[in-house]
Amino acid sequence: MDAPRTIRDHIRRRVRVLSAVSVGAWLLFPLSAAISRGHDPPVMAIIAAVLFGSAMLYLQLAVRCPKCVRRLGQTIAMPVAFAGKSAPNFCPYCGVSLDEPVLKAPPPAENVTTPDKLVWK
Repeated sequence: MDAPRTIRDHIRRRVRVLSAVSVGAWLLFPLSAAISRGHDPPVMAIIAAVLFGSAMLYLQLAVRCPKCVRRLGQTIAMPVAFAGKSAPNFCPYCGVSLDEPVLKAPPPAENVTTPDKLVWK
């Protein structure tokens, strides 16, 4: 049985995936310049710029605290993901420790529209 995933692990996974996408997009810029000799505008450079911008915007907007659902963005997410010297140990908004396990979402409510599941009183 695996140990429960912590909030820190949750943030770390999201930021590392987004960082890998943005670094890959950043590396497309020189590749697009080498491939598109004379073409105006280089299509790969435009794709790389859109991909890089999207990853950075997603990092700012979508990396959230799983408990209070407030945006953590680059200020807290980057040090947590890459274990910087100033990595915080809590969410600055709700104060939850980043070493607590991530709570699973509650199960969806059961659909009771069928006649065999209705309770008559």
